[in-house]
Amino acid sequence: METTAIRRRASRGRGTLEIHRLGPHPLIQQFIRRLDVARILDKHIHSNRDPILSHGNAISVLIHNVLVSRDPLYRMSEWASSIEPSALEITQTQKEALNDDRMARALDQLAKYGGRGVFFQLALRTIKLFQIDTSRVHFDTTSITFSGEYRRSHDSPRITNGFNKDHRPDLKQLVFGLNVSADGAVPLSHEVYSGNRTDDTVHCDNLDALRDLLARDDFIYVADSKLCTKENLAHLDGFGGKFVTVLPRTRKESSVFMESLRHKAGRWRKILAVENPKKRGAVETYSVCPGPKNTEEGYRLIWIKSSSKANLDSEIRQKRLEKAKLALKDLSSRINQRNLKTQKQIKAAANAILREHRCEEFLRVTLASEIITSYKCLRLGRPAPGDPKKRISRTVYRLVFKEQAVRLRQERNIDGVFPLVTNLPSKTKTFEVLQIYRYQPYLERRFENLKTEYSVAPVYLKTPERIVGFLHVYFLALMVASLIERELRNKMEEENIESLPIYPEERECRAPTSPRIFELFAGLDWFRHITGGEEALYPVELTDLQREVLRLLDISRKVYDATASS
Repeated sequence: METTAIRRRASRGRGTLEIHRLGPHPLIQQFIRRLDVARILDKHIHSNRDPILSHGNAISVLIHNVLVSRDPLYRMSEWASSIEPSALEITQTQKEALNDDRMARALDQLAKYGGRGVFFQLALRTIKLFQIDTSRVHFDTTSITFSGEYRRSHDSPRITNGFNKDHRPDLKQLVFGLNVSADGAVPLSHEVYSGNRTDDTVHCDNLDALRDLLARDDFIYVADSKLCTKENLAHLDGFGGKFVTVLPRTRKESSVFMESLRHKAGRWRKILAVENPKKRGAVETYSVCPGPKNTEEGYRLIWIKSSSKANLDSEIRQKRLEKAKLALKDLSSRINQRNLKTQKQIKAAANAILREHRCEEFLRVTLASEIITSYKCLRLGRPAPGDPKKRISRTVYRLVFKEQAVRLRQERNIDGVFPLVTNLPSKTKTFEVLQIYRYQPYLERRFENLKTEYSVAPVYLKTPERIVGFLHVYFLALMVASLIERELRNKMEEENIESLPIYPEERECRAPTSPRIFELFAGLDWFRHITGGEEALYPVELTDLQREVLRLLDISRKVYDATASS
């Protein structure tokens, strides 16, 4: 088969060296093939033409691009030029058809026709093929932020302003919702919502879709405090579903008990101690305290205190205090001038600072004043003894602020405290409920990968429909990446392999992530040296670690040998 590759001519003679890039693409393609992504997409996404490159194959190539080196669509042809076509399971002719227009049309069709049917069938195949445990599902949303007006975005999902979780209220956004399993945090389904959609309004529809997908009603649904509304919990409890969530602090049950803890520290009993993943050698403890046992609706309440959350709450409050003090010092240097001359003006400015930094309860601000007297000569010219003078008095203010020690001490009593709400049977131990909720950060790491490793924003696209299509591609990429992680980690656990030296400088890694796995295979190429009428092939040489990872992933090393022999 004719292939294109990077060609290097020797400075002397007529020799030519062809470099055929493989990298992690054969590994990634194995999982894309197992999921049957191209066939499922082609089954649901129809085209009026009979293109050289089908929509399914085009989107499969985009998955490779997202996972390995996210490039804008106008660079797709350049990106793919040096990659061996068989590593992507396409022909040379199909690879030559890769361009921004071809990819854009595939994204448009995915956004238009690739709705529930595509992802429903992919999720079913994933669950069955990889035996995903669906007894528990974790859900959350994140903001996908965009720069620009997007005036053409009228249809739902609409790019518009909303509550931005990237802390960019000045920019428009879409809301990306994701359901993952508690078995490796594998993405099972997703939804793209308008940017002004609030989290508390998405749960009922999401739950109904999960019931259809999982063909069961008894799964445990885990989400943040936006789930905890009377309508959402009643809907979930009504069909026999189970849930674990956090009671919002705005609820009466929470505010009353928190106020009692402020004045009298609770009797906390430690129930769990684990290693803190963010601080090497540190231990994170969880404790439980007696409190109100049920919510107003009759659901079970559990009062938890986390040591790491307590430290975080304290640090955040201290930072707010420091910022408020700096702002007050700056205000103090500007009073008695311009529009800060009266007591009312100064107090209003000080109160605005306290509100901005949420320190009204922790800082007490007072105004000290003194009267300064001066004299003005009533005669022109140089003053002389005995000249008539006018006495002038004016009030000068001084800003004084002090920390409220008692109030700060009371607030420390509730640092790290959060109430869990559940309708799990009373025989389910507190420890088990806590462990269920503690898995939620694994879902947040999928969002972290989405925005850092895989660079979901900026997306280099203009039309709203194309952006939605590309978010569908990112979901598929997350699914493939998470399955690779899950398979490797499960096999390591099964064979009692504590770690693999895949970090730089062969440092050990106990929980390999997909970006590090891809980096391990990044430099794999095969070469062809042509001199005159003769050629010499230099196949891929795998290291012992690369062979071991392929073995653990149940991938034959022939995926690299077969590519080289092409």
